[in-house]
Amino acid sequence: MAKRRKLEAPDAEDLAKFEEGFAARPVIDRLGVSAPIAQVAGEAAQSGDLRDPAARIAAAKDSADAGAWREASGAGRIVQEIALSDIETEHVVRDRVVSDATELQELVASIRLNGQRLPIEVVSLGEGRFGLVSGWRRVEALRRLHALGGGATVKAIVRPGAEAGSLYTAMVEENEVRAQLTPYERGRIAVVAAEQGAFASIEAAVDDIFAVASKAKRSKIRSFALIHEELGDMLSFPTGLSERNGLRLAQVLRAGAGPELREALELRQGQDAPSE
Repeated sequence: MAKRRKLEAPDAEDLAKFEEGFAARPVIDRLGVSAPIAQVAGEAAQSGDLRDPAARIAAAKDSADAGAWREASGAGRIVQEIALSDIETEHVVRDRVVSDATELQELVASIRLNGQRLPIEVVSLGEGRFGLVSGWRRVEALRRLHALGGGATVKAIVRPGAEAGSLYTAMVEENEVRAQLTPYERGRIAVVAAEQGAFASIEAAVDDIFAVASKAKRSKIRSFALIHEELGDMLSFPTGLSERNGLRLAQVLRAGAGPELREALELRQGQDAPSE
């Protein structure tokens, strides 16, 4: 008969060896990938958001606000403070031929008393420079105030990059609303916009810039555009030309009387708009 082996309880040294053996063997997860418990716990701690709920809510709101601000800024809906010296007022040829000195002085007084209420519109030209689209009178008034010790900045909306035609349209729209352009100024800006390459032709410029005008009004604007083309460099008081006289003058020009009219204007006998 075989002799039975006597079992003995492990001592402290044996238990220590058992512990070392178990610790050295990795735990196999259900996917068969070795993943020690310590490693899993560490990865969970790294990937988890340990902030309290209030902090997480605040962070989410900040992220949403930042996204909304970037979207609004890109769409040109954010009012910014821009240095007056960084604005190029001649980026777009102005539709106004002359500026009323009295009205400008009134605007200076209004801004001095109440501050600038409405922002100007500009487009970025790069390297910290901006091209003026609308708001020439506000810029001029603020520059005069700055020369008297006023601030050196202007409130502005930076519009997204746009084609030249859109810039002319935006400028004319503002002036038509605030202080209506004269018939001659409407025709002139259509010619200028076409000459600058913003439109393929004067007709296209009139149709786009004055798209909301009636067909009859656009026809009148084309008549004054013809006057500017033929006689613009000879007229001393072009903005004083009434609509009625302008349409009669355009009719004469279409009949081929341009050379005779230029000869008459060269004499410079007109001392004001009616006599001219």
